[in-house]
Amino acid sequence: MILEIQHETTLTYSEPIREWLCELRMEPTSDGQQSCHSFQLNVSQPAAIHRYADGFGNRVHHFNLLEPQQTIRLLAASIVETVDAGIGPMASQTVFPIDPDSLPLETLEYLSLRGPVRATPLLEPHLAKLRPAAGVRVGMWVCQVAEYIRGHFEYARDFTDSTSPIDHLLEHGKGVCQDFTHLMIALLRLNGVPTRYVSGYIHRENHDSQSHAWCEVWLPDLGWSGFDPTNGCPINNHFAKTAVGRDFTDVPPNKGIFRGSGTERVDVRVATRMLPRLPSIAWHDQLPPLDVPVRSVVRSAPADDLLAAEQQQQ
Repeated sequence: MILEIQHETTLTYSEPIREWLCELRMEPTSDGQQSCHSFQLNVSQPAAIHRYADGFGNRVHHFNLLEPQQTIRLLAASIVETVDAGIGPMASQTVFPIDPDSLPLETLEYLSLRGPVRATPLLEPHLAKLRPAAGVRVGMWVCQVAEYIRGHFEYARDFTDSTSPIDHLLEHGKGVCQDFTHLMIALLRLNGVPTRYVSGYIHRENHDSQSHAWCEVWLPDLGWSGFDPTNGCPINNHFAKTAVGRDFTDVPPNKGIFRGSGTERVDVRVATRMLPRLPSIAWHDQLPPLDVPVRSVVRSAPADDLLAAEQQQQ
């Protein structure tokens, strides 16, 4: 599948601000499941944009505006070709218990809890219900955990934010894809399954598109394999990955600091569409207008600085 993705972020400030520093993780990756053929980043005012790979291999763009205006618009557009591998974690023949000494070194950092994926007594009853027996296939159990989360927790927007730990979902029973993913990561890691957070997009024909989050688990006979706890399905060619990390704090699409006071309003619009073929080299000059709903967040700034991390939307 060939997908065109547009991700527009508009930041508006109630008062003039001074210096503005931004870090973006919006460029899709290229791996065995997808290829990013082109990426274009437009900023509403002149900026020297720098690109580097972070410690997880994610493509990061950063820039600094010394005299920012009160409204800043960012448009990230990409062409991604995705492949449906036809297999998910269910295809794995690996069984419990997993020998930690057999795991590759690069997977070990995805076994411990940190940040929003933290240890809490609220996890205990869920761990007791889901504890796998010896000989159970790990991939099938991963799918059961995802179905358990979907059956016990309600998808609800604007109930949590980008800083919410899993305690909020466990206590109130409501959250978004970010929270479902963090909970699944905690349950899997505490049973010895290396699991990482994935940030990206999901294309849904005839439905609004948004940024999205899901899991990838390490299985010795498959490698990294993706599963979406929000929709209860293995990752297929409707998903486009932008970044991976230990949790959301490693992969926010938009993270920045500005100097000033007042309030910051963040308006986000995301649109995906399927293309019949790869477009011409000048495809970004003919992007269709973004006629999709806007998701808004309003924040009050501290006296001087504000760290802004855009929340996963879907």
